[in-house]
Amino acid sequence: MADLDAPQPDHQLGELPADAFPDVARIRAGRAARGPAVRHPGEGINGRVHAVSRAGAAGPMQFMPATGARFGLGWRDGFDTRYDPQLAARASVLYFNERFAELNNDLEFAIAAYNGGEGRALRLKNAAGGKDFWDPSVYGQLPPETRDYVPYVLAAAWLFLHPEEYGLEFPKVNGAATVLKLKAPASIYQLSICLGGPRDGYFRALRNLNPRYEPHNPIAAGTELRVPVMVPPEYDKNCVSGPRAELAVNLMAASKPTVAASPARTYRVKSGDTLSSISRRHGCDGPTQLARANGLRAPYVIRAGQRLQLKGCG
Repeated sequence: MADLDAPQPDHQLGELPADAFPDVARIRAGRAARGPAVRHPGEGINGRVHAVSRAGAAGPMQFMPATGARFGLGWRDGFDTRYDPQLAARASVLYFNERFAELNNDLEFAIAAYNGGEGRALRLKNAAGGKDFWDPSVYGQLPPETRDYVPYVLAAAWLFLHPEEYGLEFPKVNGAATVLKLKAPASIYQLSICLGGPRDGYFRALRNLNPRYEPHNPIAAGTELRVPVMVPPEYDKNCVSGPRAELAVNLMAASKPTVAASPARTYRVKSGDTLSSISRRHGCDGPTQLARANGLRAPYVIRAGQRLQLKGCG
């Protein structure tokens, strides 16, 4: 198993030579505009490190269980470390460095391997005979979703590295985090309420920085949580005592009122009654519904003295 705590080799996308990328003009405008049919690491998770795809890929880097296990991710003390952003990022570096070594540092084939399968990418690379990844005889052998996926990822990376060339301006985000020791038990939901905060609140940041904890479960006093640097003063001000702290506690303790089910009324059949006449008289949804509620089968014969349940009747 890979050691995720060991120093990792540097292989940063921003330090690759410019010719590591295909000519951006070769990324068809229509394809780049609509995006791929599948997800890439982090794509479509909307900032949620707990995202899980229909296929079972999980976490910010969307590792499948078997692939994650190869790079040190899996269940530890009841927690799936695929959801840990730091561990998943380290595992992703290990994964791509392994692909680079296997594929002669070919970035396009490495990305295709992630999406379309390592074995397929390696076989295609070996059979290419030196042809470029974008050669139609090579590129055309990839599954349709991978043919979309590779240029999509490369285009996104290129835009991120060169935003000024395309008039893009990324929002400035303060991603610094610090440690907060809880002074009283609280869940992530409860903390999100008492902290208040910016427009989108702190829930997503708290959830992502502390992926081990389910948001509704109380976390013991004394537990150290990773939080945005602006949170500790707000926590001391609003979450230890005071009206917002009380509001958060009360909201977490609230529950929907329960309404006791009223006992079903019954009716004793009289001579001359029919299901239709009983249904009309008691505001039922028709004789068929009344028959089904009482387990009657066609031709729905009833007899005097029989007791019927008036379920769903007015």
